[in-house]
Amino acid sequence: MSQYAVELCEILVEEFFGDCCSAVASALLRHGRLTIPMLQKRTSLPGPKIRQALVSLMQHHMVLYVTVIENVREVTYYETQWKEIYNILRKGKDVYLISQKLNQEAASVVKYLSTQGRARVLEVFNAFDKKVDGSDEESRMMQKNLTELIYQKFLLVVQPRHLIPVGDQEMQLRIKHLDRRKSENVSEIKKNREVDDSVALEMLELRAADMSELQGLTRKPKESIPHPTKRRKRAVGSAPSVSTDLNNILDDDNSILVPDLSAHVRINSGKLSVLSKNARLTHWVERRIGKSTSLVYSHVLSMLEPRLFSISNQSPVFTLTTMELTRNFPNDIDVESSIVDKQYSVNSASNELRVMEKLNELDELAEEDNYEESVDENANRKSKVLAQHLELLADCSLKFISKIGNRGMGEWAVNFTHLTDMLRAIEYENFIEQKFGERAIRLLRIIKDKGKIEEKQLANIALLRQRDLRTVLQAMAEIGALELQEVPRSSDRAPSKTFFLWFHRPDRAYSLLLDELYHVIARLYMRLRDARAQRAQLIEKAERIDIKGNEEQYLQKFEQAELKKLYSYEEKLLLQASRLDDMVLVFRDNL
Repeated sequence: MSQYAVELCEILVEEFFGDCCSAVASALLRHGRLTIPMLQKRTSLPGPKIRQALVSLMQHHMVLYVTVIENVREVTYYETQWKEIYNILRKGKDVYLISQKLNQEAASVVKYLSTQGRARVLEVFNAFDKKVDGSDEESRMMQKNLTELIYQKFLLVVQPRHLIPVGDQEMQLRIKHLDRRKSENVSEIKKNREVDDSVALEMLELRAADMSELQGLTRKPKESIPHPTKRRKRAVGSAPSVSTDLNNILDDDNSILVPDLSAHVRINSGKLSVLSKNARLTHWVERRIGKSTSLVYSHVLSMLEPRLFSISNQSPVFTLTTMELTRNFPNDIDVESSIVDKQYSVNSASNELRVMEKLNELDELAEEDNYEESVDENANRKSKVLAQHLELLADCSLKFISKIGNRGMGEWAVNFTHLTDMLRAIEYENFIEQKFGERAIRLLRIIKDKGKIEEKQLANIALLRQRDLRTVLQAMAEIGALELQEVPRSSDRAPSKTFFLWFHRPDRAYSLLLDELYHVIARLYMRLRDARAQRAQLIEKAERIDIKGNEEQYLQKFEQAELKKLYSYEEKLLLQASRLDDMVLVFRDNL
């Protein structure tokens, strides 16, 4: 963890939790695991205040704990989860994503949980003044939203072991399995191997239990729900749709899934990070191909979302067929008009031949497959159009998807490892282009293509003079985008007899950029804090109950102007921090 990430986390905790929590978090971030007596020495705070700060941070899973036996007594250590602290920046984005994916009421639930950290389902009902039995329309809507949030894993059910670091959980399981095998007469190597396998299997089972579809949900007789509606059948092979209502996630005709009132839930930041990255990928599809194809790709990614968190499928490659996409593609999205007909083509004869060949190929594939249900003419035409959009995605140089077979009018694969690497590469190139210009990105692409290249050879390939590119190369080397390797041709290592090879190391370049992003975001929040401190009296006056909402009546014109200027300044700084966070999302987290 870099010093800039530590500095940013300290600022965020101070901004949202106060000085006491910031002092405790800072000590844990800078010194690692500490006990309460150690924290008292590091922070000079009394024990009760430290305990209150730890409780507040543990409520948001920013601090975890583990109890161990030392000198025949129990000792509790605390450690920070710095990524959870950083996720404070994304709370607003999480609320917006849920409002787009589900509805505004579900977003209100996520907003409430983002302020509380975690809460019982019963507390959520009480906070919004809704009845848990769903006896009125608003309460039924709250029940439905909570069920969908839990079912689609936007909310995770909190277990006591979630407050223990994963490494300590594995250590506890390892000690337990070693105690069981004390009496076994086998070699230590074999015993350790078997224990490692047992620990890995048990951790996998615990994770599978966390991601179970029914985790945090209970069955309720259908008759107990006021004004029950008829259950609608879900399409075969479809993933849970965001527009699906509560009746679409029934287990059977006699019962319905409702949230467990005693379950503690919190926001699943991993799932929401995936949604943000999918939106970023869709943005690049729109830039490279077009709006309609980006809508098709967005739906492809949304269909694959449930599989990303599946325990049974650990492969980074996921597949789907054109027919599966057709059955689940919304009817209100028009993708047919985006495919250019022959009369609009520049070379109508060649385009007509190519389109007819593609349609004939799809017709042959449709005849070869034995589908259980007949496809009408509209669905068949829709499948052909979607297949054309998928072909565009596969033919793109960025390889958003790839074709792997002909099953179901075409089988397509999405490699999320490739997508992560590709997204980082194009985002980094975009950053270099904005910082140093088109010449820099041109040189970077040549160096990436050649691996290691000497400056003279680079000048010949780029059709530039050496003195013109040397400044650009040096500037990129200063930020870590390029590195220089010396290869002497003689033992005296004379500069005239030495090759100087330029090369690019992506991992190191991304890591240095990530540190710089943390540094810049921290400076933005420091500027925001200073701006508020300079106008502290004005802010305190504007936040009075009798003035809030009536600023024009109680504040003088120069105060209103100063307040408006401050809010505009805050908006600009927070917007810039949000844009930088989008880059952090790409370079730090995997899909």
